[in-house]
Amino acid sequence: MVRFLFGLWYWPVFTLLTIIAGFICLWLSLFSKRASRYITSQVWAAIVLDPAAIKVETQGRENLPPTGGFIIFANHRSLLDIPTVARASGRSISWVAKAALGRIPVFGWALRRCHLLVDRGGGADAAKKMLAEAAARLAAGEVMAIFPEGTRNKTETPILPLKKGAFILAKRTGAPLIPLTILNSGALWPSGSYLPSPGRILAAIGPPLAVGPKDTLADIAKKAEQTLEGLYLDLREQLAARETPGQRTQEKNT
Repeated sequence: MVRFLFGLWYWPVFTLLTIIAGFICLWLSLFSKRASRYITSQVWAAIVLDPAAIKVETQGRENLPPTGGFIIFANHRSLLDIPTVARASGRSISWVAKAALGRIPVFGWALRRCHLLVDRGGGADAAKKMLAEAAARLAAGEVMAIFPEGTRNKTETPILPLKKGAFILAKRTGAPLIPLTILNSGALWPSGSYLPSPGRILAAIGPPLAVGPKDTLADIAKKAEQTLEGLYLDLREQLAARETPGQRTQEKNT
């Protein structure tokens, strides 16, 4: 009953504020797409997390470059990961996301205007155009964010094999690759659940990934996967040390 009543409160608040933010983004995008991207990252993170009483505890924010463009790559288990990356980084984010999100009324339209939506069936020309636009944004000092697993991880494995799009972009532009690992988002809003639960998400930001001039894309992807997994396991140990019996635990694989 409590969860039902929470849903009666959360969904109207979330929906109304998302629609308002979407219209503001559409209007702002006529003048400043960067300002619009701030709404779809920092403001929308507050819309999702705060009404649900979800706190994000972040470690390693000092590893973010103070200036210039860079690429955040993160693991992905829950819808909460998108606002978590925004809140953990504290930056205005330019998202690389699937094209289907652009079909969501109002907010999806704002995403389509201000972010990079990838049509996986668009072919080589669409991929080249997307990479060129992403490179231009990085050169302008913007922060890109991507979930290189390509889908939400519903397995027992900490990190799925990573797709290479983010690493192609990094090799072409020289932009730093920043690992960001998220823990406990899948427990607070698992796949198939219609509501998030109050609680705490842990996020760890690692130093820029060390990429050598002779590293292949496969080498970079392997290093990135090992880095995300190492950060994930470290967060898991920290959370296990602080939990007491009966508390909500993190994802099943932990």
